[in-house]
Amino acid sequence: MSELEYLAIGYVFFIALILLEWVVSHLRGDGIYRLDESIGNIGHGVLYQTFDYYTKALVMVPFIWVASNHSVYALPMNAVWAWVVAVLIYDFVGYWAHRHGHEIHAMWAVHAVHHGAEDFNLAAALRQPLFSHLYSWIYRLPLALFMPVDMFIILVVVDYLYQFIQHTQYVPKLGPIGWVFNTPSHHRVHHGRNEQYLDRNYGGMLIIWDRLFGTFQAEEEEVDFGLIHPVGTVDPIWGNLVFWQRLVDATRRASDWQTRWLIWWKGPGDLESLVPTKEATRVPSGKNERTRVASRWSLYVLAHAVMALPALPALIYFGDHWGFWAQVSLAIFLMASVTSLVGVLERRRWAPALETVRLVALGLGLMWLIPASLEAIQGQWMTQSVPESFTVDERSQR
Repeated sequence: MSELEYLAIGYVFFIALILLEWVVSHLRGDGIYRLDESIGNIGHGVLYQTFDYYTKALVMVPFIWVASNHSVYALPMNAVWAWVVAVLIYDFVGYWAHRHGHEIHAMWAVHAVHHGAEDFNLAAALRQPLFSHLYSWIYRLPLALFMPVDMFIILVVVDYLYQFIQHTQYVPKLGPIGWVFNTPSHHRVHHGRNEQYLDRNYGGMLIIWDRLFGTFQAEEEEVDFGLIHPVGTVDPIWGNLVFWQRLVDATRRASDWQTRWLIWWKGPGDLESLVPTKEATRVPSGKNERTRVASRWSLYVLAHAVMALPALPALIYFGDHWGFWAQVSLAIFLMASVTSLVGVLERRRWAPALETVRLVALGLGLMWLIPASLEAIQGQWMTQSVPESFTVDERSQR
């Protein structure tokens, strides 16, 4: 299976674990799940996976080309030591990509969406940066000089799954395990906007790089999750664009070209000194409360969000059988669903019209999608059920 197919399967387990954690939260009454933010987080995940379906080539095509034509040494897939080396190097590269995502403003404009969640839970892990492939391939590409493609894909999937389970408040400190490995406690610190927690604990699977390079911080005081300057909406599309708008606005306010250059390449924490504003440098502790919606619309949005979820694995698994325009149409429908449902949730003026169009498109799409998917499943089953050693005549007789 491809990386996308592995992640699609993982996405099903993600939703199951999110539902389980939500039930625990509801029984405890601790309030770590709010409906509007949870739906927004799932919307971010759907939008990211849909976009990833079309942009994964930005990472994989250069990697495959270098691994196929310029490999210096291929780590053996069947050696334990090779996997240990691969994990260390992969995580080391990931540490610097993540750290630069916080320390370089142009990269922070991509990464910041992941930190927008103020309810820290498994659903928040789905808030992946839409444009992360714009720069992530630069960090991963050197690995192709010695890492087989299959090994790289496995590490990408394992790393993604491992980091998903770090986004929870229900796992306490893990003692000696946290000396070497990243843990939920360490990652809670990373998502905190407390002064002592800013720009700490960049590790993916391992925490040793933070300890080595001086960016480690243990969890001490209660973590206040979120951004210093909150986005103020759960809209996934705007959530990925607002940081670019802020960056461009700051560039326009700059008085000279040197300052404009520094705004993009220095850290977001340096912005106030480069282009002073009257904005507050901190938000008060506590969650950024948003307007609540009537319960009937909350349930409506939740129900339709759940119904839209199967379209994502359908796109990944069966898209190749539908043709290019059918794939694009489903991707547009997924993005429109996210936008429309969040618009209904936040009571935007344009939401009723867009939701009406979406419902009509949903009905027409199901009339075509269900038969096409069943045909694709039947085709795959028939292909797998016939041994490859059979000749054409033997297959036809059978």
